[in-house]
Parts: sequence; C-alpha cells; structure tokens
Amino acid sequence: MIRLFGLRDVLMVKQLQPQGVAFDLRWLLLHSTPPLHSALAGYLTHYNLGTITCVHEGSSKEGRNLKGFAQVWPRPAQAEWDLVFLSPALERHERAADLWYRLLTYLSILGAEQGILRIYARCAEDAEAEDIFRQAGFTVVVREELFALRREPAAAPRPGNLRPLSAQDLRAVEELYRQAVPQLVQQVEGRPPAIGLARYRLPLGSRRGQEYLWIEEGKVLAYMGWYSSPKGSWLEVVARPEYRANALPGIKYALSLTGCSETMPIYCPVPDYDVGLGWLLRTLGFEPCGRQVLLVRHTAARVPVRHRLVVPGLERGVNVHTSVGNLSRIH
Repeated sequence: MIRLFGLRDVLMVKQLQPQGVAFDLRWLLLHSTPPLHSALAGYLTHYNLGTITCVHEGSSKEGRNLKGFAQVWPRPAQAEWDLVFLSPALERHERAADLWYRLLTYLSILGAEQGILRIYARCAEDAEAEDIFRQAGFTVVVREELFALRREPAAAPRPGNLRPLSAQDLRAVEELYRQAVPQLVQQVEGRPPAIGLARYRLPLGSRRGQEYLWIEEGKVLAYMGWYSSPKGSWLEVVARPEYRANALPGIKYALSLTGCSETMPIYCPVPDYDVGLGWLLRTLGFEPCGRQVLLVRHTAARVPVRHRLVVPGLERGVNVHTSVGNLSRIH
C-alpha cells in the first residue's frame, strides 16, 4: 500500500534513505538535504517547506520488507513538481523497479487530484531507469551536460548592453524562450515556463543571486542568472542561437560577481541543443562533471465537466456532472 508520509513512517524513511538515489544534479550538488529532514519539514508545515513524501509498505502477501518512498519538491507558484528522491535504488533491491513504477504512478495520480499539471524528473543517463520512467508515463524532454568551475573567476567589467532583470521584462523573456528553445521542447513543456531562478524553490540557507538581460536595440538576446548555497553556485545562461558566441563578456561579468573555489564551485547546465555554450564555458575554465536527462509526466488534472442531456418532453434538459474518479491509493 502507498500513502502520504506520517510520523509513523519516520523509522522506515530513516532506514531506507541510505539505500536511495537523489535526482537532479542541482539539488544533489548544492543542497542534498537528508530525505527524512525534508519529509518532516513538509509534514509539519503542510508542505509550505520541505517535500511531499509518499511511502510504500508491502502487504502480507507480497512481503512486509517490500518498502520504499519517493519525494517531490513543489515549484513555487506553479502547478508543477520536481522529483528529488527514490528509495531503494535499482541495484539495492530485486524488486526496486516495481517499487519505482508504483511510486511514480501514485505521484502522478496524487498530482492530478491536487491540480498539478506536470512532474519533472532529472536522472542520470541510465537505460534501465529511463525505461521505468517511460513505463510510468514520463517522456524524455532533453539531455544536458553539467559544467563546473573550481577556481576564482577574473574580474570583468559590466558590458553596456547588460542590465538587471525587472518585473516588466516578462514578455521579452518569454519571447527569448521561444527563440532559444527548440519547438519540440516547448511543446512538451506545454507553455513558456519561467526562465532561470523563478522556477526554483530554494531551501533555507540559499542566497538568491542576480539576474541580467543582454539587450540590443530593444531586443533581448540572452539571459544570465545565478544563486548561491553553502555548497556552491548555480549559473544559468539562455541565449538566442545566433548570439551565443557573443555572450562571453556577459558570462565573464556574471562569474566575476560570484565567489568560487575548489570547495564551492560554480555549476552551469548546458542542454544538448545549446550548441556553442559548452565551448564558451570551457574557454573560461569550466570542466564537464556529469550528464542527466530531463523527463516530464503530464498529469490529467481533475476538472468537472457538465454536459447538457436533451430528453424528449423536457425542454430545459438535464444537467449531468462527470468527474474523474478519486483515486488515492494503489495496492
């Protein structure tokens, strides 16, 4: 049976967390809060902080030791979740693949019941893991490589065409998204999402950095934004394809404002379609440190639908209300 985490599950999660796998390199490298802490924070704050955690406990027929749990982070002000943890890992239990499928399916149903539109998962490139996600209804969006800088960046002047992002730039940023991101990726994501830091729910201890736009003749050519945690910094660069090679001065300036060392690196993700950005980062001293694949599960949110049924002799008709069934548990 699968259920939402409660206080009776503390010992189970504590025992299972060393056997699990974290998702999303950003989360793993910069935050990596112990799953039990995140589960308790979510439970005690009604998910204003922490994660939404669901736990699986086997029935008497299939064995009480068939246990596992999954966690998602709600995105701020968005009907979307990010998968951050699954336990046990595939290599830690002979039926882990089945547990993953059950937990992912439960999360999809739970998300639909709560009006969540999408669940994202960023996992290491692994054929077996990707196959399980596909079976659970996830679709591959894009693959990306992560780069890391582990030395202090050189000082750099601020380019004249670079200015801080403001609230009035929403439409311009959406237009940049349409120009910089492939059409197929846009279709999978379903709408122009928030670019950069706005889509992240930053844990306590994180320091929101700065966001800049590169603008020429009133047109936004690139976005650069970053934030810091006690373990390092995260830099994001989104640029129109024809201007990526010219974004180097802006990236240098962004790096000059961010502290960096061997123990507190700066990380920057580069989607496979972002041709040229990886080369720019290498010229600045960045080195590849990992790859991951972004998958998305579109949920079917529960929406009441009213149909008008015409019955002979009844001029006003009859209202029929149809809704998706309320599924709350998987056995």
